[in-house]
Amino acid sequence: MKFFKTLILLVCVGCFVPLALAQTTKAKKVAPDAFYSNNAIIGTVAGEDIRIGDVMNKKIHDLMGNLYNALEQQLAQLALEKLAKTNQDFQMPAIAITDQQINDFYLKNQLKKRGTLEQYQSQIKQYLTQQQRSSQLASHYARAFQQGLVKTYLEPPPEFLVSAFVGTAVIRTEANARVMFLEFSDYQCPYCSKAQGAITNLMEKYKGQVVFGYRHFPLAFHKEADEAANAVECAREQGKFEEMHKILYANQRQQFPDDLKNYGRRIKIKNLTQFDQCLDQGKYRDLVQNDIKAGAAIGINGTPGFIIGTYDPKTKKVTGEVLSGALPQENFEQLIQKYLNKKS
Repeated sequence: MKFFKTLILLVCVGCFVPLALAQTTKAKKVAPDAFYSNNAIIGTVAGEDIRIGDVMNKKIHDLMGNLYNALEQQLAQLALEKLAKTNQDFQMPAIAITDQQINDFYLKNQLKKRGTLEQYQSQIKQYLTQQQRSSQLASHYARAFQQGLVKTYLEPPPEFLVSAFVGTAVIRTEANARVMFLEFSDYQCPYCSKAQGAITNLMEKYKGQVVFGYRHFPLAFHKEADEAANAVECAREQGKFEEMHKILYANQRQQFPDDLKNYGRRIKIKNLTQFDQCLDQGKYRDLVQNDIKAGAAIGINGTPGFIIGTYDPKTKKVTGEVLSGALPQENFEQLIQKYLNKKS
């Protein structure tokens, strides 16, 4: 069921280990007391060591984050299994989910609209069991740390910062703030549309504190998305970006040339002849392509993509972290607040 796919996050980390090529020299021995490192040596070129940091990019950073989470979870589980063999205090108690708990969850999450209690009962029980087991694991592991029974040498990957010039981005709010939220999106992407509600809320909440910008990243398989991006730029030159932006996300399946011209009339663009010519000539196609290149350069490879970070209004440059997907509003807020705190 889609509902439970959303509720239960299963982190799968795939490790691809290529077979070593035959070598004529003996492999170097690894010191038995070597600890985990996020910047380990991965090779040598002309006698110079190459470390992970030398090849770091957004994709590698994300994979390292997934690996860190998976290792942390497995370490905790293994540690508690070992401790439980000799220390009764670390044995996991049995979990008993009551019918009342299942019924309360069913009602609280309004699952009646989706099906009967009987249909969801086993899935709810499984979810609540996993939730309680995770809570037990975290509590026991924290106690083991406090008692000095466990040490970890794991460390999360360091901050991976990217820098991007704002370029031709639409600046949607005041431009004198020191934190920027820069979006790369596609007008036919359903996830981009889904993200717009959270973005609107953020624009209102952080008015005067955060600069919000928009750049284009139409995906190749969305056939009309590039035309829609051109249309919003044609509307922008007559001061109607926000109106066209809104109507395009509300009509993602109707973005053919005639539709776009009709939207121009619906939002009452002043000079319709100029607008129509702008559409027909594809006046802003180069601008859209430059936006795509700028996004790809900082690790945007899907939509929606965002960079949130420190903004320098003099250089028109933002330096920060990349996020991907229609994330919950609190995820964006957490990163925004981090950079607001940095500047203060």
